[in-house]
Amino acid sequence: MNIGIAKEIAAKGLERRTILLPKEVGKLVEAGHQVFVEKGLGKKVYVSDDEYKEAGARIVIKRKDIFNKPIVVKLKPPLAQEFKLLKDNLLFCMLHPQQNPQYVRALKKRNVKAVAMEMIRNRAGERLIHCTDMAGEQGMIMAFHLAEKSPSDCNVLVLGYGTIASGALKVAFNLGAKVKILRKAEFPHIRHFIRNKDIVVNGIRWPKEKRQRREYLITRDMFSLLNKGAIILDLSVDYPNPIETCHPTMLDKPVYIVDGIKHISIFGYPGLVPISSVKRYSRQILPILLRIASTPLEKLPNYIKHAVIDPATFIS
Repeated sequence: MNIGIAKEIAAKGLERRTILLPKEVGKLVEAGHQVFVEKGLGKKVYVSDDEYKEAGARIVIKRKDIFNKPIVVKLKPPLAQEFKLLKDNLLFCMLHPQQNPQYVRALKKRNVKAVAMEMIRNRAGERLIHCTDMAGEQGMIMAFHLAEKSPSDCNVLVLGYGTIASGALKVAFNLGAKVKILRKAEFPHIRHFIRNKDIVVNGIRWPKEKRQRREYLITRDMFSLLNKGAIILDLSVDYPNPIETCHPTMLDKPVYIVDGIKHISIFGYPGLVPISSVKRYSRQILPILLRIASTPLEKLPNYIKHAVIDPATFIS
């Protein structure tokens, strides 16, 4: 199978990650696949084109010669100009189609099917391609910086204690912050627990039916209970979400302010540590891409098949 690997051009050049490193590209080549790598794919994480060549890849200069391959692999969703280069092929990337129906419409227009990386999960519902703990760590570090206080002087409220919250909790505890983990049974008393907090961390996903009814755990009128200059750190980046005023941001403009409260809600926190996150993504993606490249979509194992987006039948 011919596989094209595209470099990332989103976030005005601040997105430095790629999706596959030479070691994993070499494994694809060993399995009999032809791998076409866009020139400069790994430059921003200090990986040269020569290293990809040594792994058996072919270096391609023109973007159209990457996006016309039967399988196109990249990390982030395509930009508008990239969708126009796709036609009658398969896209493998982070897509988030439920939150971004415009991507599904773009796929349909180009007769392209996709496998959404973030939807590939094990039986416990955990993502198999992720850097969620890194997201929590980097978000927490940024929040402490914006708080303009020593971490040991910060009162932190954390919603949830799953994988994504665990990274934030590790950083907060290790740096000596005063941390309260809000459990589900305590949600009705949120006004009590949010009082005098410097940082509020969202690490939960809000039920779909509550989103549709515009029911929120933290509403804008509660901001007066926070300390002045407080931070809201949204790690789930799920819009709409438990916090009324949260919406996703990108690496080029990661912070916005509502009523004096700084909000961080970056779509792609692991992009803050591109070298570390690329190493993990590359290892995680390889076995799944090997399956996709050697198996018809209808015969893929269920854990991958559930992530296949056919725009002709997809229901958001």
